[in-house]
Amino acid sequence: MANRGYFGHRSADGSSFDRRIARFYPRAGYRYWAVGENLLYSTSSLDAARALDMWLNSPDHRRIILKARWREFGLGAVQVVSAPGVYGGRAVTIVTTDFGVRR
Repeated sequence: MANRGYFGHRSADGSSFDRRIARFYPRAGYRYWAVGENLLYSTSSLDAARALDMWLNSPDHRRIILKARWREFGLGAVQVVSAPGVYGGRAVTIVTTDFGVRR
């Protein structure tokens, strides 16, 4: 996202986030598979506590975080000095959390 200047759950190639996640978190061999994703970016100072506060203050993001079914999660963060596209060349921090369950 930072290198290509876009922000969204869809991948740069237009595929949905669940298809992207399935490449690393396969469905094969499981009867039940579900994933969720939260994203955020900020052009101002951002630490873990602030990122979590932002998500918890958003009903949709909060609902994803608090779903009891999740059993695994991944977290990624990147800081870029000058991000193109939707970021307007500004310095940004982008944070992604992905949640999953397989049974």
